Amino acid sequence: MTFLEEFLRNPATVGSLVPSSRELTDQVVAPIDFATARCIVEYGPGTGVFTDVLMARRRPETTIVLVEVSRRFCQLLQQRYASHTNVHIVHGSADRTAEYLRQRGLERADYVVCGLPFSSLPRRLGWRILEHTRQVLKPEGRLVLFQYSLRNTRLFDRFFRLLRQEHVLLNLPPAYVLTYVPSPTDPVATPVEQADSC
Repeated sequence: MTFLEEFLRNPATVGSLVPSSRELTDQVVAPIDFATARCIVEYGPGTGVFTDVLMARRRPETTIVLVEVSRRFCQLLQQRYASHTNVHIVHGSADRTAEYLRQRGLERADYVVCGLPFSSLPRRLGWRILEHTRQVLKPEGRLVLFQYSLRNTRLFDRFFRLLRQEHVLLNLPPAYVLTYVPSPTDPVATPVEQADSC
C-alpha cells in the first residue's frame, strides 16, 4: 500500500504501480561482483525490493548507500536497515551523491543500481544525474539501469558504454536491464543542445 500511495502521490519519481518482480531483481544484481565490491549505491530504493537482495549477497564490509528522494520511503528504509552496519540511508537527490559519499568518508562507488524513471524526470535533472554518476563511479565501475522503455538510450550513451542488455518479460510492466561502464569524460553537448538535436 505504501508503494501504491507513493506512486499516486508522485508518479514521476516512482515510475511503476507495483514493486519489481524477483526475475527483474535477479537480472539487476547479476552484473555485480559481490566478492570484490566495496561500495554499492542505489538510487531510488523505494520500499527496498532490490536493497533486500543487495543486503543478502554483500560482504559485511561492503558499504551500501541508499539515496531516496521520497521522505516516506526514507522513513521506511530507516526502519528496515538503519540497524545494519555499513548501510547509509540518505534523503536526497541522486545528483548530489558525491557529496553524500564524502560526508561518510567514502570514495567512489563500484556499482550504482538505478531504476529512476528517466522518461518522466525533468530532462536537465536526468542529464545531471547521469553526468554525476559517471564521476561517482570508479573507472572500472558499473551502472546497472532498469527501465521500462529504451527511449533514453541515446542519452545514456553520451556518458556510458553499454556492456549488456536484458529484456525481462516477467515483470509488470516488462523491463530492460542495461549495464554500462563509464565513458571517458570528453566534452559533451549541453541538455539544451541535445534537446534541439532530437
